Amino acid sequence: MQASGVVMRSTSILRLFISLNPPPEIVSRLRDQQTFLRERLDERYGLDLSVRWTKPAQFHLTLLFLGNLFWQQVEWIRQQIAETVAAAKTLPTLQLSGFGCFPVFQSPRILWIGVVPDARLHTLQTDLLTRFSGHLALDSRDTSYPHITLARITAGHRLGGFSELLRHSAGPGAPPSVPWKTTSVSLMQSIPGAHGVEYSCLAEFVAKSNVA
Repeated sequence: MQASGVVMRSTSILRLFISLNPPPEIVSRLRDQQTFLRERLDERYGLDLSVRWTKPAQFHLTLLFLGNLFWQQVEWIRQQIAETVAAAKTLPTLQLSGFGCFPVFQSPRILWIGVVPDARLHTLQTDLLTRFSGHLALDSRDTSYPHITLARITAGHRLGGFSELLRHSAGPGAPPSVPWKTTSVSLMQSIPGAHGVEYSCLAEFVAKSNVA
């Protein structure tokens, strides 16, 4: 297992999460899914829907949200992640498939592509939660519904037939499911800005089986 160096920022408070970040070939496949979903939404709702599409460089699958922490805690957090990845030895191989939304179909805010249930992913999330829950204020619900966010919808839209649209979009004619053999776990910082949130990778932990 190897970890990259940490690039610290001047702020003393960091909003952190742990994620799986897709490599370029998976990002390209996810862009196909995003384009397909965009076309379906345009056909059905057109200009009546205000959507902010996730930048491909920011696609990620959150394993655990850690919240606002002091930069002095980062080294300890890195150590915990490194030990978790080393113990796992092999990281999950995932299938990304099926569209969904949060919080409800009638008024969606987040559009995502889901993950076929995977035992190794569940174990990885559980191991991380166990390591951090005794030291940080975490909620086990943060590990629910593994997904990659494809878009965010402006609040206030009431959309009729949205559940049917998503269900049909995952059916015949949709892009095929995306197989993804994960090889590393990343410690990420969420940085608010004038044009939305940006993500910065502070450290990457490569599974032992993927080290040459």
